[in-house]
Amino acid sequence: MASATSKPAKVTVSEKQGRASSKGVDNYYKTEVTTLGDGSIKRETFRTDAQGNNGVKVQEVSVDKNGKQTSNIVSSNATAGERKALNNPDSQLRGSIKQQTKNAGDIVQKNEADAAAGGLTDAGRKNQEVLGGGSGNNANDEGEAGDTSRPSGEPSKNEAGTRDDFGAPLHYPVTRDSNQDVIKFDMLKYEPKKISGFGFGERDSTRESIGTVTLPIPGGISDANACNWGDDTMGPLQLAAAGLALKALTPDGSTPIGAALGDLKSQLVTNNTEMKQLIQGKFAATAVGADPNSLLSRTQGMILNPNLELLFQGPSLRPFAFEFKMSPRSAAEAKVITQIIRFFKQGMAPIREQSRLFLKTPHTFRIKYVQMGDNDENIYLNKFKECALLSCSVQYTPEGNYAPYEDGAMSSYQMSLQFKELEPVYNDSYKDMPTDAIGF
Repeated sequence: MASATSKPAKVTVSEKQGRASSKGVDNYYKTEVTTLGDGSIKRETFRTDAQGNNGVKVQEVSVDKNGKQTSNIVSSNATAGERKALNNPDSQLRGSIKQQTKNAGDIVQKNEADAAAGGLTDAGRKNQEVLGGGSGNNANDEGEAGDTSRPSGEPSKNEAGTRDDFGAPLHYPVTRDSNQDVIKFDMLKYEPKKISGFGFGERDSTRESIGTVTLPIPGGISDANACNWGDDTMGPLQLAAAGLALKALTPDGSTPIGAALGDLKSQLVTNNTEMKQLIQGKFAATAVGADPNSLLSRTQGMILNPNLELLFQGPSLRPFAFEFKMSPRSAAEAKVITQIIRFFKQGMAPIREQSRLFLKTPHTFRIKYVQMGDNDENIYLNKFKECALLSCSVQYTPEGNYAPYEDGAMSSYQMSLQFKELEPVYNDSYKDMPTDAIGF
């Protein structure tokens, strides 16, 4: 039996003030992880002061040795805002607890017998992640070492320094109103699709994030749905040949090749004069190397009917652009801004294996507009498919002059992000949404 406690972390919790309003309250929380003799793990989260003292328990969770959650008790000491945050997997409090559980759990398990041979076991990592509120699917990710997948299917670690865990959620401004709507960026480890029948299966869009940033919703937000359509033509001879081929290939054999040829002969007889003109024009143009339509237009004042039609050619992928201006009002906020910029820059970078033979796909992003009063996705704005970050550009002197603070932090930063969805929007993509929601 062993235990370890994380350092206290500052978290903003939204608490109701009267019937209609809410206010963000800054609290400190720490998490203690304890391994028990039967192989189970217990996690206790406390509200504390800034030094981590005077703890008041708000939640206790236990996981058995097989990674199954056996208890989840929210203490009567927890406030209404804390209860709501603990039930929301995307809340700042849940994100902080997940990171604290990982930090404390690493210390505990390294002191256990199963770590004596060289590190945490896979089962230990899984139990630890479930304890922190995760699914356990990312249990074998080793933080700085990264995931171990490679094209050959054989395990291979990422280059040292690769980052697969971006810590507790980051928020700008750090003192924002808890009722302010935000745009939320969850970073995800890229997951390729698997072949299923004649296509590909669905990518799990609900998998655990490895980092979160929330920012005020910028001006000028928009979306543009589009499909690719194009002009297409098919001449009379091509149509006749295609019709003959389709009838000959009828699966039930209801139109034998002889009947198809008889039908074509009947059309030739019925349109005898026009067919003669077509054949004469075609052969004459071929003989002199001219375009049949050009010859027919010059000599008879007409062209072959091209049967022009606008035809569907495929879906398209939606791009999105956001621009954020961040001006630190304190040294602490300046550090948060630099962490946010680092979050996007490092997250979009390709990942090298230790062998450097392959490059892995960068992390991707789940984006949504959040109504902070209810902490729900805003149904009056568009939804997003999972996105790749194509570019991240930062202007360090958006005011036109170099004006740092005494510690070197810039007085303002302007960050531009260019995203593109990984897959198209299909008609059935709207199936699980309310009819009064805009959707994608």
